[in-house]
Amino acid sequence: MSKRILLGVTGSIAAYKSLELIRLLRQDGHDIQVVATKNALRFLPTLTAEVFTGHPVYSDLFDPSCSVRHIDLAQECDGILVAPASANFLAKMSLGLADDLLSTLCLASTCPVLVAPAMEEHMYLHPAIQEHRKILAVRGVYEILPENGPLASGKEGLGRLASAEAIRNALATCLSRTGRWAGIRVLVSAGPTFEPIDPVRFIGNRSSGKMGYALAEACAQRGAHVTLVSGPTSLHPPPGVELKHIVTAEDLAISMNRAFPEHDICFMAAAVSDYRLDRPHSKKRKKDGNSWTLTLEENADILASLSGLKTPGQFLVGFAAESDLDHKKLLDKLRKKGADMLLANDISQPGIGFSSDENEITVIRPDGSCLLTGKHPKKVLADKILDEVEKVWRFPSRPFSGTVR
Repeated sequence: MSKRILLGVTGSIAAYKSLELIRLLRQDGHDIQVVATKNALRFLPTLTAEVFTGHPVYSDLFDPSCSVRHIDLAQECDGILVAPASANFLAKMSLGLADDLLSTLCLASTCPVLVAPAMEEHMYLHPAIQEHRKILAVRGVYEILPENGPLASGKEGLGRLASAEAIRNALATCLSRTGRWAGIRVLVSAGPTFEPIDPVRFIGNRSSGKMGYALAEACAQRGAHVTLVSGPTSLHPPPGVELKHIVTAEDLAISMNRAFPEHDICFMAAAVSDYRLDRPHSKKRKKDGNSWTLTLEENADILASLSGLKTPGQFLVGFAAESDLDHKKLLDKLRKKGADMLLANDISQPGIGFSSDENEITVIRPDGSCLLTGKHPKKVLADKILDEVEKVWRFPSRPFSGTVR
């Protein structure tokens, strides 16, 4: 569907890449209006951008052609995309500063806002920028994460502007959101945990994280603010989702227990290792022709601990990977854990579950009722799960407000 997109370009060497982005978005039928900061004009081929879009490039807040240009542009657009977004501009957005046309537009508009940062790695990882990112995420600004690759300094690192195709897909996802979960704060865990044996070996499982990532994306598409806590995976985070990395079950427990009180609903989709080595070795154990006995101890039950933190109105969804889907045992597990819904899949069935693109879920509710979803791609299944949640959960009456730790 054709949309009016305001493309903000800031003072980054990556500004020249905006031309390719304009070309792709025009292919999708969108009407693009470019607004550039003063510093962006040092890098952006303005005349070329005007030819590509069919519109003038605006930069001056006090454009004599219209005394309230920022109001007009803000009301006319369906989405604001700032690509590239410099470190300076992220800070201005976070602080609510409005000293030029683009920053004023971001404050004056009520449409979705996306940012695609581009800067040197040390700038992007600086604590100040990380804090600005968190503040913007809480406000509903969707970040399209930068990539690892060659930077303007000639070094390799994190901070390279996301590809035009990745930005294009993120914008399409954002514009397709229904808004049914607007204001809802969602916490999702995903992927495996790795428990170290020594510096090179670990105990883990074959979880790909695909189900948790699909749930995070589906929640974001419904307008929710999503925090995704992920174990080691090769997946790219969904657009507009705040990603936190963990490795061990203990890391996951700390992160989830800290974040859960600030969220309205939690999907505990991570495949947590049940056991860890009692004393991991500090050095690599070398082969010596002898057998090796490992002593394991149980990891904490994270789902049960979250249940103990639950307050009225919060909704907790657990997952169970089982070899036998006995309804009575699943219901007992649900009630013992204190969850509001349990989603179980049969890991003995080929082609579903771990590492697969498809899954088949049995939904268990505390009242004893259950639903068999049938076999579907995990992205389709994620929407079906959210539909089931909507049937039984009374959504908060007011939007969430708070900070992300």
